[in-house]
Amino acid sequence: MKQDRGLAKPLLLLVTPLIASSSVLAALPSYAASLALSEGAVEFTRFSQNPSEVVSDADIDTFEIARDGKVDAVAAADAVFVAASPTASNFSLSRVLGEGTDYLGLAQSTAQVIGNFAVDAGTSFSFDFTANLNLAASIDYPLLESASASGDISLALLDTDTQSIIDFFSLQGNLSFQDNNDFVALDTSENIVLSQPVTTYRFGGNEEFATVSVQGSLQRSFANNTNLTLVEVKRNQARVQAPEPSTTLALLFLYGTFGVALKGKRNTMNPVS
Repeated sequence: MKQDRGLAKPLLLLVTPLIASSSVLAALPSYAASLALSEGAVEFTRFSQNPSEVVSDADIDTFEIARDGKVDAVAAADAVFVAASPTASNFSLSRVLGEGTDYLGLAQSTAQVIGNFAVDAGTSFSFDFTANLNLAASIDYPLLESASASGDISLALLDTDTQSIIDFFSLQGNLSFQDNNDFVALDTSENIVLSQPVTTYRFGGNEEFATVSVQGSLQRSFANNTNLTLVEVKRNQARVQAPEPSTTLALLFLYGTFGVALKGKRNTMNPVS
């Protein structure tokens, strides 16, 4: 985990390096590059019974603006739940590449599968699953660029009638050059058994990545007839920007100017059966 940059310093200590950084920005190559990537995938197999109802959904959103340089934002997502097999899988990908000295790029993707099951009293309900999360972020010049990549995969087994969570699985990760908030986190309930997760990562420097691969299974029985809902959702986000946001705001303050706010519109999710 990277250390805090110590922003809570007297203003006098901040002004001097920022004035110096303005000349550094002018001296940097005009086509510095930044990259952010976030992708996730989940697959369910070996269900103990067929679902009574299934839903799958995928949604993507991108935003690009480049005043000096270029930016390319890509998002992709897909989800499928085959009730007859039964199997389910989904993936989502967000990737942004920026070049130049003044640009902003965002990519967001989500995917989900939902299945309803009616389990008889004394019957065992079970399934196997795999989950993979990959994050990467890189910049050429910390004074000029920022990049961040985040992703999370959430699985919940609910009592349909009470909407209470019976079991859960959560995998999250984040890379950020702007606020140094780099981490991967994994959490599960006691009825979900994981094989040894494979995790590789590098935090710090101008190139960061984190990869987590997990195999798991759930098995449990119910004393009474129980209606269950299995919900799995993944979200991935990637962002690149130049100038780096904190530097931009400080320079605008020094020169007494005000920037234009930019906002990307998120699409509304429309579940399909």
